[in-house]
Amino acid sequence: MSLPDRFSKILLLLEKNYPVFFGGLANFSSPFQLLIATVLSAQSTDKQVNSITKELFDRFPDPEAFASSSISEIENSISKVGLYKNKAKFIFELSKQLITEYDSIVPTSITELVNLPGVGRKTANVLLNDWFNIHEGIAVDTHVKRLSYRMGLTDKTDPNKIEVDLQEIISSEKWGRITHLFISHGRLVCKAQKPLCKTCFLLKLCPRVDVIEE
Repeated sequence: MSLPDRFSKILLLLEKNYPVFFGGLANFSSPFQLLIATVLSAQSTDKQVNSITKELFDRFPDPEAFASSSISEIENSISKVGLYKNKAKFIFELSKQLITEYDSIVPTSITELVNLPGVGRKTANVLLNDWFNIHEGIAVDTHVKRLSYRMGLTDKTDPNKIEVDLQEIISSEKWGRITHLFISHGRLVCKAQKPLCKTCFLLKLCPRVDVIEE
């Protein structure tokens, strides 16, 4: 079976089993707030980020609020997430740049987004796919990276190269959806440790039988 044919079957089964994406980031009401939440999610779980964003965005709802604050104040507000000192600096500088260069409006292209402090391709793709429904790329997080390898969709380890491989076999209208599907399957079945291969509905289509749990 060719890779495109095998992936088509994988996609159908994933969509059947995960019709709705539950979980992920929450408590945001604007593209700016989703951008900040996604920056915070690096090296942190969505649960950790969600535990602080309601209060955070009540206090800092827009770029002006962050830019008129201080880095130490931002640090105190996000100290529950990993790498909070670096992220506080990124958020402060990102907010100032949005004000001065974009009139506080979040840009809608990867090229512009990745020029903002603390924003890489994954963060940019999450924002574009999930808020703007713009599909310039695929957000490759740890789940997407792991499942792409195990399913034989890539042999790369660099997220940017994985994204290129996935783009070659996934139609662009599915680029946003595939991240949600892989995250759902990675959390529930294809876990990093002790994946539930024996009961996985994708087992017959997955070449990585060597990871089957004992």
